[in-house]
Amino acid sequence: MIIAGAGSAGIETFGIYLSTGKTDVVLYDDNPNINTGLFGNHKIISNEEDLRAELSRNPEFCVTVGNPRMREKLFNKLLALGGVPTNIMNENLFYKISDIPQNGTVIQPGVNISYGLEIGKSCLIHANSTIGHKVKIGNFVNIGPLCSIIGPCEIGDFSYIGAGSTILPHHKIGHHALVSAGRVLNRDLADFETFE
Repeated sequence: MIIAGAGSAGIETFGIYLSTGKTDVVLYDDNPNINTGLFGNHKIISNEEDLRAELSRNPEFCVTVGNPRMREKLFNKLLALGGVPTNIMNENLFYKISDIPQNGTVIQPGVNISYGLEIGKSCLIHANSTIGHKVKIGNFVNIGPLCSIIGPCEIGDFSYIGAGSTILPHHKIGHHALVSAGRVLNRDLADFETFE
């Protein structure tokens, strides 16, 4: 398994992965300022030659970069190199979701998910968030910690839901939209709109 992105979300995801009892994991980050070498007993790599070698050994990956557009770029790079997107999810979910496709999504501890969730590629759902029934989440969405998404509703591709936000039911959030931290969204949001 390759966890692409060795920043905060990557380190958190690394911990979730290790908690499943699996240990075959490598961190990858193409940031030239990243400290490569070892994180515990696990490698941190930063060049494409090492990345190709790791993918040929085990093609599973997920991307943990917080910026949705940068996450998409790295996701597509790993796909092009033969990688296979793989979910990393905390085993202790309120509602077991066996029908989530293996699409590189990360679900952190304490997340409660009700029924009818549809979720796109490479989403990050941070700790202690709640996702209600019949919520549709697009590709490369970032849901911050302690969010409450009361379904049904729809969140467009590349949107960012800030920490502690609440999304009230029956609203549609457009693509590339931003809900600022701690806000209560009580209306629809257009593409590229910020709700402050």
